[in-house]
Amino acid sequence: MHHQNLENIDSANNSMQNISMSLAVSNDSDSGNSDLLYDVPPSIIALLSFFYGAISLVAIIGNFCVLIIVATSRRMRTVTNCFIANLAVADIIIAMFAVPFQFQAALLQRWLLPPFMCAFCPFVQALSVNVSIITLTAIALDRYRAVVYPLKAKTSKLSAKVAIMAIWVFSALAGVPYAIALRVTMVPDAQMGNDTTKPFCMNVHISPVIWKVYNHVLVTLQYFVPLCLISAVYITIAIKLKYSGTPGNTQCERDANIMKNKKKVIKMLILVVLLFALCWLPFQLYNILQEILPEINKYKYINVIWFCCHWLAMSNSCYNPFIYAIYNVSMISSI
Repeated sequence: MHHQNLENIDSANNSMQNISMSLAVSNDSDSGNSDLLYDVPPSIIALLSFFYGAISLVAIIGNFCVLIIVATSRRMRTVTNCFIANLAVADIIIAMFAVPFQFQAALLQRWLLPPFMCAFCPFVQALSVNVSIITLTAIALDRYRAVVYPLKAKTSKLSAKVAIMAIWVFSALAGVPYAIALRVTMVPDAQMGNDTTKPFCMNVHISPVIWKVYNHVLVTLQYFVPLCLISAVYITIAIKLKYSGTPGNTQCERDANIMKNKKKVIKMLILVVLLFALCWLPFQLYNILQEILPEINKYKYINVIWFCCHWLAMSNSCYNPFIYAIYNVSMISSI
């Protein structure tokens, strides 16, 4: 039974659980290597706690302000701003549920929260990340349609609302395996001895092979494929804006202002996408590498590296409001 537990722990592939599980496996399999991994001092733990708390608070306040601005101003209720508001909702959810709870679980290497949150928190993180990247893709496609085919009818608000609903449904379905697979299970506590167990959040309902395939597919669909599509779309938009102007030249000054605003909005949206890509890149690379090279989880400082990658990914939820403020998001209402 003990050997089976270790295999179950080692086979779980959720990013937050994986780092803790690998620590438990490496320490439990060889008592002589109990100090193999870096023992994070209280000062760094306090610093990590402060940084996690800071991004959570800033993300909630900043994105809530974005929602208020869009909701209270009729002029701001454009299709693009509807998608931006949807992005803000996803970031608020990440800040409320994914940032604080998954951080403490990975830090303590045990699950001390209510059992239902073991499946709920990772599901919410997967849901929110999916909503974010698909919304960014939808914004890119909407801007592509507006710039490349300016004479066609603009996307209606009804179509945008239907698209947003579809985004949430698809994102939820893509995250359902987390809700199905993860449960709190008692596993050997390496620090207290093999006869002692501790509560741990891990995959118990999906086979390791299927779980690994699912996580690979999820990373591909929620990161690499959308970013490739978005990059292609914005490159096409940039080329179009460079070599063309607004149809009709009856009001040159007006047309010049419209074109200037369009370029400014595209630059702002590209910055949002770039920040998303850069913030999530280290964490997604870890998810891939620890599947290809599981031994990286035995590296002495892997726990600190994981926290840095995870914090950077979570911090993406608090940057967008500042970008909108710098670029003056109200200009989007004119496009």
